[in-house]
Amino acid sequence: MTTKNFYKHLLCCLLCCGVAAATTSCKDDDEGMGTPQITGVRACDPAKADSLFLKASTGQMIAVIGQNLADVQKVYINDQEVGFNPTLNTAHSIIITVPTEEKGFRLTAFDSSIKDEIRLETSHGTATYSFKITAPSPSLSLLQARYPRKAGDELRIVGQNLVDIEKVYFTDLTAEQLDTTVWTTIGGTHTDVNYEVVSQNHYLNSRDTYVTASTLKATIPSLSYDTGTLVVETAAGTAYYPFSLYLSVPTITGVNTDMPVPGETLTVSGTYFVQVEQVRYGDVTLSADDYTVAETEDHISFVFRQKPSEGSEAKLTVVTGGGEASIPFYDYSCLLVDFDGRGADNGWDPNASYETTDGTAAPFTADGTFARFNIPEEGSQWWGKMLFFRNSWEVSSFTLPSYDVIPAETSTDDIYLAMEVYDNGSSYNNGDWMGYLRYTVWPIGLDTGDARNQWDNGFAWVNYDEGIGSFTYPVLADIDGQTWQQQWYRHVVPLSVFPCYKGLIYADVMALGLENFRIQSINQGSKVGKIDVCFDNVRLYYRGR
Repeated sequence: MTTKNFYKHLLCCLLCCGVAAATTSCKDDDEGMGTPQITGVRACDPAKADSLFLKASTGQMIAVIGQNLADVQKVYINDQEVGFNPTLNTAHSIIITVPTEEKGFRLTAFDSSIKDEIRLETSHGTATYSFKITAPSPSLSLLQARYPRKAGDELRIVGQNLVDIEKVYFTDLTAEQLDTTVWTTIGGTHTDVNYEVVSQNHYLNSRDTYVTASTLKATIPSLSYDTGTLVVETAAGTAYYPFSLYLSVPTITGVNTDMPVPGETLTVSGTYFVQVEQVRYGDVTLSADDYTVAETEDHISFVFRQKPSEGSEAKLTVVTGGGEASIPFYDYSCLLVDFDGRGADNGWDPNASYETTDGTAAPFTADGTFARFNIPEEGSQWWGKMLFFRNSWEVSSFTLPSYDVIPAETSTDDIYLAMEVYDNGSSYNNGDWMGYLRYTVWPIGLDTGDARNQWDNGFAWVNYDEGIGSFTYPVLADIDGQTWQQQWYRHVVPLSVFPCYKGLIYADVMALGLENFRIQSINQGSKVGKIDVCFDNVRLYYRGR
C-alpha cells in the first residue's frame, strides 16, 4: 500500500470510529473504563465504510468498533498476539492490521487448534468477537471425469485455495453467462454436490506468497441439464468452472513458437485436451508416444524432431474425442532466411559463422545450417559480427506473407521480425555489460544509412563515464519479454520499433517492401563479455495467428 493510500484508509477508519462514538453514552465517552464490548468490525475502505464485516483477508487494515475499549493492553486474532499502534486506540475503537501468513500468522483453515476470534485485553477487562480471517480467493483449474459422464461417476476437482468451503454445487447457468453478467449470488437451478478433500498442499510460491494447491473428490449427482457450471463457495469468495456431461470441443489458445528447430520443445496451450487421439502438423503425424498431455488437460508438449514438407498444410491440429482444433504453424510463406539456401548473404565481414548439423548434435541441434556469433571475449566495438541478408542479388523485396496470413489492416505493433535463437551463456542482460544487438532493415529505395532503418535494442547511456546504460527491451527477448539460456526459443522484435515502419499497417509494409536486414553485435562499453548465440529461421510473425 502506498503512503498516500495508507493515510486515506486510516482517515476513513478514524471517521468510522467517530460515527460509532457518536452513538455511545456520554459517560462512556468520558470514562471508557467500563466493561469492554466489541460491537462490530469495519473495513478501512471508503467504499465499504458504512458496512460491518464478519471476515477480512490477511494484510487488511480493520477498525474494531465498540464501547469501553480504552487502554487496550494486548490484541489477539486467531489466538495469536498481534501488534497495534496505541495512538490509534480510543474508548470506542482500535485500528489493527491483520498480519500475513508470510510473517508467520496462522489461519484456522490450516490449524484447528485456534479459533476465529478477535480478543482485546484492556486494563479493565476483556472483549471477544467472532471474526473470520480468510485464505486467499479460490480458483478452479480442472474438472476430471471420463466421458460421457453420468450420475454416480467420480469427479476430480482441482484448483487453488479451495479451503473453508461453504458449499459445492452445479448450476444450469453457463460459465460464459456468469462471466458476462453482474451477480452477487449465483442463480439458476442448483444441485448440491457431495465431496471430500483429497489434498491441500499449502506452500510459498515463486512470489513468496502462500497458496494452496487443492484437490477434491466428488460424486456427480443426477442432473436435469447436460451443461452448466460447477461452483465452489468458500469463506474468501466463489470460484466456478464450466461443466458438461459430454466431451467438449478442444481449443488451441497458443503455441510457444510457430517455426521451431529440431530438438526444440514445443508446448501447445488450450482447453479440453481430453482423450487426445491425434496431434499432427503439415504432413507429419505424431504417435501417442511422441507427445505428453498435461494432467491439467490444458497443454500438450513434445520435442520437435521433423519439420513438415514445404507445401503441406501450414497448421498444427489436435484431435480429441470431442472434436478437433487447429492453429497456424510452420508457414513457409513467412520465412525470409533459413541459412539453407533461402535468401542471399551479403557476405560483409565480420560475418557470422554458418554451421551444419544433422539435427542430433547437442547442444545446437538445428534444421541443417544455422548462423552463430561466437566471441569468447568481446570488448568495446561498433562493428561486430553480423547476419546481413537480402532476398537476391537483384534489387527486390523478400516475398512477404499474403494478406490471408497477415491481414492488410494489421498494425506493425503486432507484426514481428522473428527467429529461433539459442543463447549459450552470453553476457547479455547481466546489468553490467553494455553489449546488445543492432537490427537494421531496408525497405526498397530507402538509403542504407538512414536512421529510420535502425533499432539498437532500446539502448541508451545512463552515465557514460561510469559505463552505465539501460535497455528498453532485454536483449534476445521472446514475445513475453523473457530470455532463456541453453535452449532454442522464439526471439521477436516488433516492426514498429523501426521508425520506417512505425505507425503503419501491413498493407504499408507490403508497399514499402523489405530488401535487406542486418543483425549485428555491438558493445558500446569498455567492459569485456562473452557472446555465443545461434540463429535460425528468420521470418515475419503475426501475433494474431
